[in-house]
This record gives sequence, structure tokens and C-alpha cells, in this order.
Amino acid sequence: MNDILRALFDDDYNITPKRDKKQRELDETLCAEWNKVRDALSVEFVDYLLTLEAERSDRQNFWYYQAGFRLGAQLMLEALGD
Repeated sequence: MNDILRALFDDDYNITPKRDKKQRELDETLCAEWNKVRDALSVEFVDYLLTLEAERSDRQNFWYYQAGFRLGAQLMLEALGD
């Protein structure tokens, strides 16, 4: 427990999960497909789509983080209550 608290305090705690082999393969395939889209349309259009997707993903990831934090707080209150 102290190691996690120290990592959080020092801002060294990394919550990013490691990608497994299948995830890496999917990333490579997706990148190849985006290259085809870029070649068929334009770099500007693909950049625009990727910017929109990044913003959407960022908002969704924050929502998941926020929901997880609330769940953790509720579990702690339940464990410490009564």
C-alpha cells in the first residue's frame, strides 16, 4: 500500500495497461487501413477524422476514469461504514 501511495505522491504511478500481442496486431492493421483511407482521400481529411476520434476517445476515457473513481470511493465508504 505504501508503494502505491508513494508512486501517486511522486506522480510516478502509471495506469496505462500493457498492450498484449493481439492489441498490437490490431493497431498495426488499423494503421495500414488508415493509410489506405489517406491515399484514397487526403491527409487533411484523415487528420480531421483522427482529431475528432482523439477528442471523443479522450472524453470517453475521462468518463471511465471518473466512474471508476466514484466506484472506488463508494467501495471505500461501504468498507469503512457501519
